[in-house]
Amino acid sequence: MRNKTLTALALFLLLAVPARVLAQGESREYGDIPQAVVDSLAKEPPISQADVDAYIKIIPELPKLMSDPQSADGLAAAHQLSQVRFSYIMAKVPLTMAIAAGADPKALGLEELPTLLHPSAEELAVIKANLRALSEAAAEANRSLMHIAPGGAAAAD
Repeated sequence: MRNKTLTALALFLLLAVPARVLAQGESREYGDIPQAVVDSLAKEPPISQADVDAYIKIIPELPKLMSDPQSADGLAAAHQLSQVRFSYIMAKVPLTMAIAAGADPKALGLEELPTLLHPSAEELAVIKANLRALSEAAAEANRSLMHIAPGGAAAAD
C-alpha cells in the first residue's frame, strides 16, 4: 500500500510541474516534457540533503499549491529556490522516493522521461536516508489533499 501511495504521489507531482516553467516551451506530444523545460532542468545540480529538507518543508503546502498553482512562485521564493529548482525538486524527489521505496521504474514510465529525471545512485542514497521523514510528510500532504478533494472527508462533513 505504501508503495502505491508513493508511486501515485510521485506521478501526481511530476505532472504538477508549475505551469510557468512548462510555458517556456511548446509541448510536442501529450505526455512529453517540452525541450525548453528539459534544457532548464538539465542545468540543475543533483538532489541534495538541502533539497530533501526543503521538500519536507514545502510538501505540507501541496493543498494550497494544487488549489492555486500561481502560489508556486511565492512558495519557491519563501524557500529561497528559483522556480526551476522548485520544479526540479517537486518532480524528482517524489519520483526518487517511489523508486527508493521499491516501485518498478518501468511501471513509473521512467524510461519515457528525460534522463535528467532518472535518479543517480547518490540521489537514491540521500532519499533512502530520509525515506521515513519524506514518507511521513507525503502521507500528511496526501491526507490534506483528501480532505479538500471533492468527495473527501471535508466534503462529507
